[in-house]
Amino acid sequence: MVLPGLSLNLPPSRPGTYLTTFRFIHCSDLHIDSPFRGFSAIHLEWAQRLREATLKSFLNIVDLAVREQVDAVIIAGDVFDGEDKSLPTQFKFRNGLQTLADHAIPVFIAHGNHDPLNSWSTTLAWPEGVTVFPAARVHSVPVEKNGRTLAHIYGTSFPEPDVFDNLALKFERRQEAGFAVGVLHANVGGNPNHDPYAPCAVEDLVARGMDYWALGHIHLREVLRESHPAIVYCGNSQGRHFKESGPRGCCLVTLREDADPEIRFVATDVLRFAEAAVDVSGCATLDAVVGEIVGQCQQLLSQAEGRSLVVRQTLTGRTEAHSLLMKGGTMDGVRDEALRKIPDATAGLWLEFRLHTRGAYDIDALKQGQDFIADLIALYNRQADQAGLLECREALKPLVQAWEGSHLLAEFSDGELREILLQASNLTLDMLVNRD
Repeated sequence: MVLPGLSLNLPPSRPGTYLTTFRFIHCSDLHIDSPFRGFSAIHLEWAQRLREATLKSFLNIVDLAVREQVDAVIIAGDVFDGEDKSLPTQFKFRNGLQTLADHAIPVFIAHGNHDPLNSWSTTLAWPEGVTVFPAARVHSVPVEKNGRTLAHIYGTSFPEPDVFDNLALKFERRQEAGFAVGVLHANVGGNPNHDPYAPCAVEDLVARGMDYWALGHIHLREVLRESHPAIVYCGNSQGRHFKESGPRGCCLVTLREDADPEIRFVATDVLRFAEAAVDVSGCATLDAVVGEIVGQCQQLLSQAEGRSLVVRQTLTGRTEAHSLLMKGGTMDGVRDEALRKIPDATAGLWLEFRLHTRGAYDIDALKQGQDFIADLIALYNRQADQAGLLECREALKPLVQAWEGSHLLAEFSDGELREILLQASNLTLDMLVNRD
């Protein structure tokens, strides 16, 4: 299924005697066999569906390559999520490569930090036409069709997980026929949201003489440079948690002689993640809360293009139903009722909830009081600033040091600690404020 998402017209990098076209798929960060974390509880059927999603996404890439009759498939690192690669999954991955080989589509694989060369077993033999780039040097492989050279693919792999050398400096375009495509798993430009593996600058890539850089490692789709050369992160092929929401897939790239190259995003994910806030202010009953949840879920499903959807809804606002929502087991019942009211939701929708609701009392009026409750609200507000968070961490240390759990406290982000404080504030006020 093709999304309008990313479609760029890129001018050619240089004039030359290139052949008419070179069409290939650029994908990366498949993370096959990746565990899905961050769920409070989930049905076994959904757990299995999540587990299989990354492999199915790769098989969608295979189907796309065959359907589009591309000249090559490039995988820019992190085929598998780690060293624990199940043998059945490895066979299925190999079978996907065999399908490409059966259609005379060569595959080029550069391994990254999650699947470095030293973690791979030689038990399975890859089909003919599969190139796994070595780690010691940059290797160049021609792509030929009907006796003519369309392009040369340049690439290198991680020998081990922790690679902090600038691998881009090892690339150099040779005087070879056809387009030049570089394949690299790297953090270009120092993206702070990802580990600094194989760090390099855009200028380093520009100086290597390539026509297109097929990058991996950053899971968000991004075009760093549109031409001379095109430098592209295609993003990962399947979202795995709520920080990887929205469509995920690969890039279908066409390089043309004396014409603008084209990069088209194609979604290959089989399920998607979405987060949204649901304002339940004014909902006096649980039925009203369910109605708000259902309305938003239907909107999200209409945007998912027929895919399964994993949704985390944060309920906000002051509501008379707050005390009921906070009772144990209530949200399980709310989820079941919401799913019952959404046609076909049972097969294609999973719901997670966060409760940020408050009671229907007037918090602003309580702040103005001269009593303990007003002092308590002021204390919670002070604790939420940076100095207050440090104070909280120090106050909590004695509670966890006895069972050697102090490292868990350090792993809480400031945002997570603020959320805990907010929930504590809400619970305390619920117990103190007299509600009729």
